[in-house]
Order: sequence, then C-alpha cells, then structure tokens
Amino acid sequence: MIWGGMFTGLYNVTDQMFSDILSAIQGLRAFLPLVALYICIMWMFLARIKPPSFSAPIGLFFYYCMIGIFVSFLSPEKKAALYWGFLYLSPLLFIWIISFLEEAMERLRAVLYINYAVSIFLMFSLIPEVIKKASGALGITAFYELPFNLGQMTKNGVGRFALVVVIISFARILCGKKINRYMWFIALAPAMYLLLQTQSRTALLGLAVASVLFVLIKGLKWQFAFAGPLVAYAIWMSGYQLRAKAEFAQLIGLTGREYTWQQALIQVKKSPLLGWGFHADRIMLDFQHMHNSYLHALIHSGIIGTLFFIGGFVSIWYVILKNNLFQKIKDAEDKDYVMLVESILLVGALTARSFFESTAAFYGVDLLLFIPAVAYIYVWTKKESVEVYRSP
Repeated sequence: MIWGGMFTGLYNVTDQMFSDILSAIQGLRAFLPLVALYICIMWMFLARIKPPSFSAPIGLFFYYCMIGIFVSFLSPEKKAALYWGFLYLSPLLFIWIISFLEEAMERLRAVLYINYAVSIFLMFSLIPEVIKKASGALGITAFYELPFNLGQMTKNGVGRFALVVVIISFARILCGKKINRYMWFIALAPAMYLLLQTQSRTALLGLAVASVLFVLIKGLKWQFAFAGPLVAYAIWMSGYQLRAKAEFAQLIGLTGREYTWQQALIQVKKSPLLGWGFHADRIMLDFQHMHNSYLHALIHSGIIGTLFFIGGFVSIWYVILKNNLFQKIKDAEDKDYVMLVESILLVGALTARSFFESTAAFYGVDLLLFIPAVAYIYVWTKKESVEVYRSP
C-alpha cells in the first residue's frame, strides 16, 4: 500500500477522477499510503508500541517528519503539505513496527525483496523506451515514459532504479555460493546499459561509492581485476566522455540547481527555525524540485528539523563504523550476509545521491529504498550485540 501511492498524488483527485477506470485507479492510489498509516497507528496503539526513539536512525527521521507535519498546518497550502507529510510518515511507522516483531529480520527481508521486485520490474518495463532511445526514434530527451500511463520519470530517477538493480545483481553474483547466482546477469546486463544510457551523474556517483564500499567489505579479490576496470571505464565513458563532453566544467556543473538553492534559502530565511512544512519546494518555488536532501529538509522543517534529518544519516553510518560492520558481516549467517552487503551498498549510494537529489527528505522512491535498508542494518547490529552480550 505504501508503494501504491507512488507516481500519483492529489493532482489525480479531480472531478473527472471516475470518468474512466484508469483515472479512478490513479486517484484512489493516492490514498493507499494514508490507509497504511492509519493501520500502523492503530497497530501501535493496540500493541502498545512506543513512538520511535532518538537512539535509532529511524527515530531521528521520525522527529524530522513530525516537525514538518506540525509546521505544515501553517503552510500556504495546508492540505497538500499535510498530505505529503503523512505520506512520509507511513513507511517510518511501518518499518518501526516491524522492528519490534520477534521475526523482525524475516519481515525486513520481505520488505527488501518487495523493493527489489519493484526496482527490477520498472527497470525491465523501461526496456522498450531504452531501445527507442538507442535507435534515435525518440530524439534527445531527459524523460522516460513509465508503463501503464504512470507518467514520466527523469533520467536521474531511471538511473536510480538501474543503480539499485546493478547493486543487487552484482552483490548476488559475487557474494552468492550457488551456481544459480549467475542468473543475475540477466538483470545486471540491461540494468548497467540503462544506467549508462541515462548518463545520470548522481547514479554514476552512487555506483562509484557502492563499488568502493564493496571492496572495503570483501577486500581485494581476483574478480576485481576484471570488474574494477570495467566499472571505472563505464563511469568515465558515460559520465565524462558522453555526458560532460570531456569537459571538467560540465562534469561538475549543477545544471541550474544553484538557482533553486538560492531561491530556497530566501524562503528559509523567512522561517529559519521551523521552515514551511512538507512540499514547500513545490508550493513556494513554482514547483521546482530542490535536488539536495539537506536544503529540502531545511525548507520543510527549518534548522531544528534538519538537525534531526542530518542526525539520521550520521546515526546509521555511526552504527556501521562503530560496529566495524565491514568486517563483522563476514561472520553473518548466509541469509543475512548478502542482504547486509546490499543494504550497506544501497545506503552508501543513496547517501552520495543526497547531496544532489532529495534522498529521504520527502515521500519518494529514495525514501522507500533507504529506510528499510537502514532498518535492516540497525536491527541486525542490535541483535548481534545482544547475542554477544548473552554469550558466556
């Protein structure tokens, strides 16, 4: 239900909503995460589960969200702000509830598999669009058409899905032990091609960061003598040669982001402590997208909320580094090992994207990918710490 609210919104809830089946589905989907949120709140009340705590990364994102929701009551467009604020809250409470279950790891694995399935499905569904672009039939455009009339997605968004599939496939091939792991090449090859075709610098940056983290986890292996140069060449060719036209200035150019950031800071100065509530970039900046997680958080919930938001990122990396997870996960059970590797790589790639995209700052794909991966790392680390403490 939480994924069901993706690629729709209140803009699909109109007087013509029930004019045809597709319009009705699009409009009704907009409320699915809110229904999920209601179920989560009732579940927490009946099971007497306390709200997220400051000690957990999810708790810090939760309090960033709560400040944003509180300020949304003062937003120039209260209904839209509250809608997107409550949508943001739904995955946080859902993952928090799962973390309290005795079978928390199994449930979190199921959530991660749902994320993988969605990413792989959307990646393969874009292949016809990829073929058209490769043949020149669509000309030069920064947008890809989603299936089922879901609308358009920018090349950075498409590159993000391709990156997720590349990370999953690569990890499964090199970390798996069974012969069927090589079946993941079926997903890896088109995902890598799609990622390179988008020429998305944020996706390529995420790939570079994930590659470095993978080496830190696995150590130097003979396979990297082949994979490393291939990945480096792919990043160089797609990002520097094709996207930047072999010019360093274009490689580091912000493509207009700096103008949006300047306009955002003007609005933030008018309400520095608490911001303007959720969806403020679209409401107050003529539907511009912030393209920076921390400025996005700043305009949503001001300095106070942004400190919680930054704390969420810092907290998960503190958990990883303090517990020496790069080495420790080598002793994890097989069912946990690969997913821990994938979760660390996803968290690393999405953290890198946060400087040029709005990772986890609003209800969107990055949030639904990031929060479960963070929870998986945190819950596993906490469980292992308890088991070590209890051992004689």
